[in-house]
Amino acid sequence: MQQLSPMDAAFLYLENESTHAHGTFVWIYDASECNRATISRKALMDHMASRLSVSPIFTRKVHRLPLDFDYPYWIDDEGFELLYHVRENHMPADGTWEDFCKLVAGIHSQPLDEDHPLWEMTLIPELNNIPGLPTRCFAILGKFHHVAIDGATGMDIIARIHDRPDSPDQEAGESSIRAARKPGLREGLFRAAVRNVAALDKSLELIGAKPRPVAEENDAPPTPVAAPPADMPVEPPGIPQTLFNRGVGNESAWDSRSFELADIKAMRTAVPGATVNDVLLTICGGGLRNYLLAMDELPEAPMKAGCPVNIRTAEETGTGGNKISAIIINMHTDVEDPVERLAAITRSSAAAKYRAGQRGSRKVLDLVSIVPAQAQALLGHAVGAAARKINRAFQFNCSVSNLPGPQQDLQMLGGRLQTIGAAMPVMNGFGLFIGLTTCAGRLSISMSSSTNILPEPSALGDAMEQSYRELRKATRTRPTKRKRSRKQP
Repeated sequence: MQQLSPMDAAFLYLENESTHAHGTFVWIYDASECNRATISRKALMDHMASRLSVSPIFTRKVHRLPLDFDYPYWIDDEGFELLYHVRENHMPADGTWEDFCKLVAGIHSQPLDEDHPLWEMTLIPELNNIPGLPTRCFAILGKFHHVAIDGATGMDIIARIHDRPDSPDQEAGESSIRAARKPGLREGLFRAAVRNVAALDKSLELIGAKPRPVAEENDAPPTPVAAPPADMPVEPPGIPQTLFNRGVGNESAWDSRSFELADIKAMRTAVPGATVNDVLLTICGGGLRNYLLAMDELPEAPMKAGCPVNIRTAEETGTGGNKISAIIINMHTDVEDPVERLAAITRSSAAAKYRAGQRGSRKVLDLVSIVPAQAQALLGHAVGAAARKINRAFQFNCSVSNLPGPQQDLQMLGGRLQTIGAAMPVMNGFGLFIGLTTCAGRLSISMSSSTNILPEPSALGDAMEQSYRELRKATRTRPTKRKRSRKQP
């Protein structure tokens, strides 16, 4: 039997009627060399049937225990039916990019059913003649619950369910997935008691009331003590409340814009020490500034972003579930000049990483592990109820997650994967999630919200494109022909 970790289970406990803890990957393929007959629901079902052994998440469902007296278990879905998970939807013949974004948002709005394995795939067979996309292309939307995967795990699964032209005989291989049975009531109670005793023991270690085992001390890698940045800024306390920081509705809003990754990498040379992440935050900060200025809603104080961080060790690479922490970075939306904003964000992100290193990023795993399941479930429901009433942001204004994707050539149903977008979960008080995804030399900036907060997501997409152009122009060191962005994830 495999039990959910406390961090995985938290994504179940936080769900309510307006907050769904799943993400939807948006894969767009060049179909110029495809046989139309291969782009069908049946073909996708046949393909996925050969890839089910890639991960147990495809055939296991969540089993919750009575009164949540312990964390849920993954169990085999004895009635598994692939037809339920693989679906098809269509665009109108004269559909636009905006129509496609609405279709993605509509599919993303629907929650996943816990009575089945927590994933779905939806084929959109024709996206033809949309400016910025290949003349013939199609899309597949892969929806996965956060309880099963985080961003790093998701990108690993994406690479493994696709075909690789450099390995034409690629197969998923023999399944090494062991059967996962449902625990009986007595067994579940016994396991809960053992786990709670272990959690109490761990809590005593964390507060220093009990020494850690010698073997554990010796096995733990030493934490490097980094010197603080020379010009570490003092961040202003508090955050502004923006139009994104209120209650979310039940209808999702989504848009995505795609850019050449090489252009973005070149921009970082304008500021010593700047990273690609710093450039992306600068573009996002500028996009939010442009959008809020147009709406006459720009706050005087700068917005802050909560940025998830993958805290897996090398040995944990490829394992499922969630191993994430987060850092909070000032987006400096109050700074108009794009290069000055990049310099300010470079300093702020270095300071945020230093502070996270001082705290110890993996301590969050220890802290979550000592909370009993019933307490965490009650806390999750309480947080959801409080968020519905308060509808304010705390600590940060929006989430910005960088999900580096596969850079190798990948195919599905004969189509070549061009870009990956991401529709992400939002919750009351935190009504904007920006996903940054890379694939095959392209980078997509995807914006997820709800229609009551972002009624015209294309306006925010346009503001992001404007910010990209402003930063590119400001960081250009020699005249070059400007590459236009493409409206695709």
